[in-house]
This record gives sequence, structure tokens and C-alpha cells, in this order.
Amino acid sequence: MRIRAFVWPLLAALPLLSACRTVLPGRAPRFPFVVSPSVADTIDTEVLSNAVRLHRLVNVKAPWRAWVLDVNMSACVSVQAVKGEATAVGRNTTSVLLSRLPAASHPIAAVNADFFLFAPPGVLTNAHIERGTVIAGPGPNVLLGYDAQRGLFIDSVRVSGAVTSTHGTVDVQNWNRPAANRAGLVDARWGVPLDTLVRTRALRLEPIVAVRQDTSAGRYVVRAARAGDTLVYGDTLLLIVPPALRARAVAGDTVTVQRRLTPYWPRETVGGRGVLLVDSVVGADVDREGNAGFQGLNPRTAAGIARVGNSQRLLLAVIDGRQPGYSVGMTLRQTAELLQSLGAQSAINLDGGGSSAMIVRDNATGALRVRNKPSDPTGERPVGNGLAVLGVCAGR
Repeated sequence: MRIRAFVWPLLAALPLLSACRTVLPGRAPRFPFVVSPSVADTIDTEVLSNAVRLHRLVNVKAPWRAWVLDVNMSACVSVQAVKGEATAVGRNTTSVLLSRLPAASHPIAAVNADFFLFAPPGVLTNAHIERGTVIAGPGPNVLLGYDAQRGLFIDSVRVSGAVTSTHGTVDVQNWNRPAANRAGLVDARWGVPLDTLVRTRALRLEPIVAVRQDTSAGRYVVRAARAGDTLVYGDTLLLIVPPALRARAVAGDTVTVQRRLTPYWPRETVGGRGVLLVDSVVGADVDREGNAGFQGLNPRTAAGIARVGNSQRLLLAVIDGRQPGYSVGMTLRQTAELLQSLGAQSAINLDGGGSSAMIVRDNATGALRVRNKPSDPTGERPVGNGLAVLGVCAGR
């Protein structure tokens, strides 16, 4: 079903997004959206399910075009972080990420999510937690997350851990983010051979009782890493130990391994860079985040959270850019103001540029469609992860 909604004039005091000025705190979103011509000239709305609508906003003067998924989280719907591959390393297009989800989960749509490395390919900048499983972490920035107790949130979640023996404790600073100069743990979800220097500083931990995806501790026996220990299999772990800490874990030791998430353990998280909105106000650091190129006109992907009474709405926005005459993109501030004008009270900037993609399943045919116009000449770019919207109740 498609609804065509025409814009209507609001107060003349509402600023133009193109002027990069902060707008007043946003109102609660409504179905369908009705927006000021200061925001967009037209808006088309498609009903994807009883909980999800897709809006296409067009501003002719700028020009820009934006796609916004509006998800009513009080209905039978859920979100899931999806990785480019089943491992911490690996990239794929957002279309492929959505296509791989089981039909029983009724996948509706997906957008790209976090910033990532090109080498090793697809390793994310921030923590990725999928269905309660830590794929990799931690990261320097705040996350968009979900769990049953808190619903949607934008907050910092720290992934850490400890390996303790009779000789002392090695504080683990990262999980599936191996670096020769930092203590860290690598499990089978890393997915590729370790760098040679990293491997020379590794110890193999063979499970007695493997650590699971909660805060309980596992027990392991420490073994010297073998020349062939470049990949991790099963419940075995590799402990990367900088030389200064090597005496705290010795071959033959029995150690406890604990993985911790603080302050809580969410079900899903994806990261980004740049807090756009806090309590309906444009983030204080929006104009200082990154360099001028990062702050300037670019394709954007962003997520906003709107609380309406006791329920939440998730707004996932993809703005096309780098295409003169069609859509020039938005600055960080303009992206914040767009979500603010649509009713979001909190918002985060996700990866943009050529990574920005809005993928939607066609209700009539079941086929996946790229609804936006990615800026890369080759089309959709393989990315590190995405966030999918599913037509099943949260927690299933």
C-alpha cells in the first residue's frame, strides 16, 4: 500500500535544514508523517507491515532525497544486528545480509550500520553484539542497542574480560580485535589466520568448561601456542599477551576466563560515530566530530529513537549524496535536524558515504530492492554489518 502525503505549512519560524541551524525539539512522530516544506517538498509513504512504514522525502531546492524506515516497536516487530559474514572479519552488501536471514524471522528491511576496516576486511570500529553473542569489541563510540528490559537505547557498552591464574590476572582489553601490544582474546568467530607478530605473543587456552555468552566464568588449561595456531576452532581461545604481562599466564596453568559487558548485556548492538541528538537537542559535538570532510555534505545513514507515551519508535534514515542535481547529501548537523524534525529525541550517525543503503523486501514479490541510490559507481558496497527489521515479536 502506498500513501501520498502532501506537505503543509507550519510556523514560519521553523528553520530551513539547508541553513544548518538547530530546529526546535521535535514533535512525536505520526502515521503518516506530515512535514513542513522547510524540511521536504514531498513525502511518499509505503506500508511495509502493520508496524513498519517507509517514507521517501524529497527536498527539491537543496536537493536531497532521504528514505526513512519508521518502526513501531510496540507492535510485533524486532531488530537484529547482522554481520557481513558469520565472523568478525568479512564484508557483504546489505542486500546479502538481509537475504541470509531465515524466512521464519520475516525480514522486512535493513540498513548498513557501523564503520569498518578494509584490512582486515569488515572488522568493525565498535562492538557488534548479535542475538546476545559478542562477535567483536569494544569500540570507542556509543552504540545503538536493544534489549528486552531497556528497549532501544543509545549508550556506551564496554566489552572486557579477565584471565586469572595463580600468577596473577591479565585484564583483557579487546575480544576478537587482536593487536600485538594489547591483551586480548580471540575465539573462533575471528575467522581468519592471525598476523605473525600477534601469533608469536599468543597462548592457547584449551577448555575445561568453556566461557559462554553471559557473565559466568570458564576454566581453561594454558598451552604454548603452536606454529599452526593461526586459526581458532571450537571452544579453544587464543590469549594475546604483551611481553610485560607474560608472567601472569604460563603454560600448564589452569585459568579462569571471564567476559564482561558493562554496564549491561544487550541483545543487539551496532556502532557508529557521532551523537546527533540528546533529549531532542542537537548533540554538542556535532560540528566538531571528525574533520571537515566528515562533517560536510555526504550520503548518510542514521538512527533515531522517539518515545511516544510508553512505546518507542525507531527511525532509520538513509540520505543519498554526492550526486549533483539529484541529491547532494547532508552534513552531520542537517542529519540531526532531519531526525529531530521527524520526532526523534535521541539519534546516532551510522556509516555513510558509499556504504549507505536502504534495502526493503517487496510485499508483492518477496524480492529485495535497493530503495536508495548508492553513490558508488558500482552500486551497493559490501559493508561490515547492518541492522535488520524483522516481522517477529522481540526476543524470538
